[in-house]
Formats: sequence, C-alpha cells, structure tokens
Amino acid sequence: MPAWKILVIGALSCICLGLALATIAIPISMDGAQKWTTLALLLLATTIFGGLLAIFLRYADASLDVRPRGANR
Repeated sequence: MPAWKILVIGALSCICLGLALATIAIPISMDGAQKWTTLALLLLATTIFGGLLAIFLRYADASLDVRPRGANR
C-alpha cells in the first residue's frame, strides 16, 4: 500500500476521533442556546468525516483486490 494512503487514513482517523470527542466534551461545558447548535454542527461534521473515511477505506480495500500477473485462481 502506498504511503500516501496510509497517511490519509491516519489523518482522517485522527480527525474523526477528535470530532467525536469534541462532540461529547464541548456541549457539556457550554450552557444556553448555543449548546444545541454546537452539538448539531459537531455531530454533522463527525458524520461527514466518518463517511469520507468509510468511502476511502472501501476504495483502498478495493485497490488491494487486484491479482498479480501470472497468479492462478
């Protein structure tokens, strides 16, 4: 697997983890009406980046399914 794929997977994983932790921690420390807006936006961002990570992992997995030349079934 090329190094850039590993770096992209690592970066997207770190972003998803950071957003997931922020989705829990930041709204708990806030009060008022902004709490729910912040929660909704962080949840949306977590979902979007999680989807991007899932799509990229499927893409990276599919590129590994190629059989080398001369390989028998």
